[in-house]
Amino acid sequence: MVLRGAAVFVSLVLFGAQAQAAYEKELGPLANTVSSQLLKGWNVKQQDGWVLLQNFTASESEQSLSVHAGQPPETGRIISAAIGVYSEKPNASVGVTLGNRARKSVCLLEISANKTVNLFCTEGEKRHNIASVPNLAKLDGSDIVKIIEVPGAARFLVNDQKIGEISDMPALGAEVGIMAYDIGTFAVTGFNIDSNLNTQLPPRPEAGGTAPASGSGVDASTPGTGPLPEFGNDTVRLISVYMGLVQSILMHEFGHALIGELQLPSTGPEEDAVDVYAALQVVQPTMYPDPNKEVNEIANGAATYAALQWYYSGKLSEMKGADTSPWQDEHTADLKRFRNMFCIMYGGNPGVFEPVAQSVGLEERTKARCGDEFNKQNRAWRRILAPHTRVGTWNPDGEVPADAPGAPISAVFEPSQRRVGNLLANHLSGGLKGYIQRLGETYVMPRPVQITFKDCGQLNAWYSPREGTVTMCYDLIEHLAVMISDIEMKTVGGHVSAPESGTTPVSTTGGGSGSSGRDTTSAPKTTATTQRFDELEDLGVPQTYMLFPAPYKGPTPNYIKKAKIIKTVDLVDLLKTEKNILLIDTGGLRETLPDAYSLADAGTDGSTTDRFQSALNEWLMDKTKGQRDVKLVFFGQNMRERTSFNAALRAGTLGWPTYWYRGGLEAWVSNGLPTVMLK
Repeated sequence: MVLRGAAVFVSLVLFGAQAQAAYEKELGPLANTVSSQLLKGWNVKQQDGWVLLQNFTASESEQSLSVHAGQPPETGRIISAAIGVYSEKPNASVGVTLGNRARKSVCLLEISANKTVNLFCTEGEKRHNIASVPNLAKLDGSDIVKIIEVPGAARFLVNDQKIGEISDMPALGAEVGIMAYDIGTFAVTGFNIDSNLNTQLPPRPEAGGTAPASGSGVDASTPGTGPLPEFGNDTVRLISVYMGLVQSILMHEFGHALIGELQLPSTGPEEDAVDVYAALQVVQPTMYPDPNKEVNEIANGAATYAALQWYYSGKLSEMKGADTSPWQDEHTADLKRFRNMFCIMYGGNPGVFEPVAQSVGLEERTKARCGDEFNKQNRAWRRILAPHTRVGTWNPDGEVPADAPGAPISAVFEPSQRRVGNLLANHLSGGLKGYIQRLGETYVMPRPVQITFKDCGQLNAWYSPREGTVTMCYDLIEHLAVMISDIEMKTVGGHVSAPESGTTPVSTTGGGSGSSGRDTTSAPKTTATTQRFDELEDLGVPQTYMLFPAPYKGPTPNYIKKAKIIKTVDLVDLLKTEKNILLIDTGGLRETLPDAYSLADAGTDGSTTDRFQSALNEWLMDKTKGQRDVKLVFFGQNMRERTSFNAALRAGTLGWPTYWYRGGLEAWVSNGLPTVMLK
């Protein structure tokens, strides 16, 4: 079924990226909001290094631009901007905001046209006036507004003069942005969210003290932790990668939803059937070119990466001797999935995909069959879906009237703890929401289907037939983007870095479409000088004897009861000197340390006296053959995954010699050490 919405999605994403680039210097993380949040009656332009928001007709109108920044880090952050207002109305104003739409609350530090500085917060219909300072503003382009925020509190300053402080307000820890009010011209430049603080922070309401003066750097425009592969800052390539990954996974899971919600027949393996559906959807924009050249480039690139992810994953597994899925797994092995999806795409548009076909060595006899495979599968899916499809320009064989009623398909983007998740939520969600909405306009669904993008703590995506929902995990998209970046851009764990001595960097072939992998035949040299970050960093979490509750994501303490914390260099030495050692991965990822066991349940919450404690002890006794002197090393994804802490605390309480590798897989990879795929 042809969905022209896919091409519209490409256009929306590209427009958003161009808009962001247009205002990036002046608005920073707010740059991409202009295209989606500008109200009727307001216009925007750039002039002399400023962004000017202008309103000449809508009296008492409020224009806001905001992004979801989430809770500030323990070390705090500064939101700052240079602002100005030019209006004949004395109360016309512009300022910086903290807000929480869900709780209908905003705190605003504003400068008015009469040079008065005001600080107030609103909660629904209630307004709390905190401070008003007349004649403080200069209105000569030099006025700087700052908000210094830590969890639970914020301090407001204008031109480095303290205006006031707030704590425990519902507006804290959600959105940040700017707001202009009434008729006039409102100027903004240098808007920034900075987590590298070198100033005293406001007191924490729970302790009455001050926060530390330094913190870890976070990209201001994309908050969160973890890597953010940027693919050489090439906008077309970056959008192609992320859009291709999202479309491939989304259309696969939506294929499951169509089969489940519409009770469609599927006589073969359903996983293979929805792979075919996904391939048909991602290839369609390439078959109907858009007048915009860049839109076509992104559409072609996205379709390529939608399939290429399986090629890369399969080749990496092949090099490690693990290219086959377990025989009871319902999914086809990765290289076979690539072949099946790519053959459909090649059959639909051989002119676009011939270079990739040559790079991966697609045989001529396979190419010859791909045209027939595309035709057969396209006909089959269109015929099956026709009774549930509204007739239209792009769906001429739909059997349902264009105005037939049906339930909507909607998208929700939850804020993420990871930078890749926030890239999708803050910068690509507009186009995705439009694309998903058009699915609901194409198919007549019996009940609403909600597609939720969120942190899951696992590499997964799924359709739930009971709830009628699709869950898209930021974790999986990040994992695949990092894999592609490491192969094509020679990054390490998604981070730009030169390879360490003794490592073999990922190799690529022309166009980034060839075979590649890491040399895992021997461990590279690792010493204390190769540490990429402080694995014992104090993240502001107090010492605790309690297990962390689900969802197990957040900073961890740098102390653990009845276990010993070790860094990468210590673990490498331990592996060299100890024969009786057991590595246990609680992260639940597909990639792990060599010879490690995967046991995500080991980090479950509860207490160290619950029933699970005895079950864990039995598992450890089985794996060690009853040798209680075997040293146990627990690790997860990184220092912000709490399952490994829980597991180490449980095992240490049981009396096992226990080590907690706090840095986990992220620290291991950042030191250039080899990994393997779980079998």
